[in-house]
Amino acid sequence: MKTVNEYIAAGDLRISQNCVQKLARSRNYEVRRRLAENASTPYEVLVDLLHDDHGDVRLGLSFNPIVQRPFLEELVRDDDVDVRFGLAENTALPVDLLEVLSKDDNPYVSRCFKQS
Repeated sequence: MKTVNEYIAAGDLRISQNCVQKLARSRNYEVRRRLAENASTPYEVLVDLLHDDHGDVRLGLSFNPIVQRPFLEELVRDDDVDVRFGLAENTALPVDLLEVLSKDDNPYVSRCFKQS
């Protein structure tokens, strides 16, 4: 039950700074991903989440409407193929970054653009 409450709190746009700091250190990657997606998460915490050990957390940043381009530029070059694959499926990504992914060395990532 605690994890469910943390997940809900991580998505709340009225989240307190104290709660953000606590949830950013959650052992549950789904809570951290939800926090990465939250437009109210402070920039400093987003930077930390950009370097999270779990790829799903890093991918979650691409769904945050306030994430700035440098974050996305780093994510399209992420070592985790699942992160790049998730980005390739995100049609909201800027076209030039989708073009980078269309030339990805991993065929699963680059094929996202060849299945029309």
